[in-house]
Amino acid sequence: MRRVLTVLIVMVGLFIYGCSSSPKYVKGQGGSANQVKNPEVKSTTLKYPSLNTIEGEFGSFEQAKKSFERIASDIHFKFNSFEIEPINQFGIDEDPTVILDRIADFMLKHPSVRIRIEGNCDERGTVEYNLALGQKRALAAKKYLISKGVSPDRIDIISYGESRPLDPAHNEYAWAKNRRDHFVILEK
Repeated sequence: MRRVLTVLIVMVGLFIYGCSSSPKYVKGQGGSANQVKNPEVKSTTLKYPSLNTIEGEFGSFEQAKKSFERIASDIHFKFNSFEIEPINQFGIDEDPTVILDRIADFMLKHPSVRIRIEGNCDERGTVEYNLALGQKRALAAKKYLISKGVSPDRIDIISYGESRPLDPAHNEYAWAKNRRDHFVILEK
């Protein structure tokens, strides 16, 4: 008998605990007591939300990477600048907003995608200055993507300063190629 009573008390306790975490029902303006106040419904692009991962959307990370690399080319900057503005000098003719808009569209269509923006500089300037400038360049691109509706927690930034030149030559054309943000899709 004592064992049955103990089991009954545990079951009642679990029932009360389970009910305390359920949605709150309110009786309010024009509604019934069965309406849920502020339901937390998360939208998903897939039939089964637990599969809403890069693998679920693309089949594999490699497929996601290939899709991303088709639309995410580097954006370039003018000398000593971190402004997102068109550039037409030293063999580079681009409007970085067009590239960033493609990246934003891709990320909005694929909510499981996370990226890293890598800020880079040319070799002129001190190591410290170039690291700071690379950080500002990556942050400028991140702010642009956020302004287009991409969640900031889906974007990491890093500065490599002058340490990862795309072109090792020492002339204006090489330096123009090296002043860039590079975009990398992250696996998790």
